[in-house]
Amino acid sequence: MSEPRPPLAAADLSALADRQQAWFTTGRGPVSVRRYARHGDFVRAAVRSGNGQDRAALLTLHPDAYPLAPVWLAAIAETSPETADHRHPSASMVSVRLLARMTPDKRNGIPRLSDGSVGWGMPGATARVWPDGRIHLRSTTGPVLAGRLEGSQWDHFQVAAVADAGLRLLCAPEAQHMTRTGEPRGWHRPYDRPGNTMVGRERKGGQMYDGSTTASCSCGWSTTSASQLGARAMAEQHRQEATGSTPGADQPPGA
Repeated sequence: MSEPRPPLAAADLSALADRQQAWFTTGRGPVSVRRYARHGDFVRAAVRSGNGQDRAALLTLHPDAYPLAPVWLAAIAETSPETADHRHPSASMVSVRLLARMTPDKRNGIPRLSDGSVGWGMPGATARVWPDGRIHLRSTTGPVLAGRLEGSQWDHFQVAAVADAGLRLLCAPEAQHMTRTGEPRGWHRPYDRPGNTMVGRERKGGQMYDGSTTASCSCGWSTTSASQLGARAMAEQHRQEATGSTPGADQPPGA
């Protein structure tokens, strides 16, 4: 009878011996980690897809990233597709940049390099992803989370989620809660939208104005207020509660 695999969240990668391989469990699938001391002081971690059989990602981690790696690897396992076929992913790198929550400002252009990769930065960390599944996340203080997402089943939502999970670990503390306030829903005909309450200003053509506005945060928090001003107030309150900041503190663009 095989020994039970310990949870990845409690893993200590620095305790691995030379060329030792260890298996860990996550909420969705197994992760194997092996230290390749003969080739350098680093470990390689293989993340399985949802079926527990196909390798969905292969990551290379150096000692300064060991404390962060278990949380990131667990997030990759939770996000991984059900199967992986080891072919190049079909995800659009432009969409990855637009879908990522850990992004200060989505209004700017999205420059791509000649190799098809797209990158962005935020306070304390940067990210770059490639169409072949490579992903590279770097902290301005040194630690790097890098590897390759394998298989064409990785869509741009999943790649963005992997980048978000890593950047949240690497970024500056004040960037862990970047809030955004959207635009009001605006003018519409009352019966064009289900559940309409018929509240708001009316103009010619039977249209009503709906000021409902959504505020969201890079941590996943979101809410909807009856007005854009209310949504901004809710976003500021969330930042203060999450970070302990004082009212009126400078915020990243898009707040």
